[in-house]
Amino acid sequence: MAETASHRRSDSTVPTLIVATRRERDVRPHRLQQIEGTGAPRLIPLDREEFVMGRDEAANIRINSPRASRRHALIRQHEEGFELLDNESRNGVLLNGLKVHSAVLRDGDVVQVADGVFLYHES
Repeated sequence: MAETASHRRSDSTVPTLIVATRRERDVRPHRLQQIEGTGAPRLIPLDREEFVMGRDEAANIRINSPRASRRHALIRQHEEGFELLDNESRNGVLLNGLKVHSAVLRDGDVVQVADGVFLYHES
């Protein structure tokens, strides 16, 4: 079969190296992986600027537990990723076993809201 000029490879072709920055490589959004509590296991992509965690029907991340406030906690986009905020809940929010009011989340963090336990993944 004869090779046409458009399909012939030139010996002078130099491969192009494309280097993506970390932001360009991270195609998957940050996410929460629920590992305990009603609804587990589930994976929640953090693909918006703010999430409400709680037992309210309108909560983005529903925690079906009498220990959860209606709007128990917030997860907001932050310049360093995502931030966890206790929304003046009755029972508080635990991050890696410690009660916190607010904290920037890091890959592998364990977030507990009432009976719901979540792992935070950056990508």
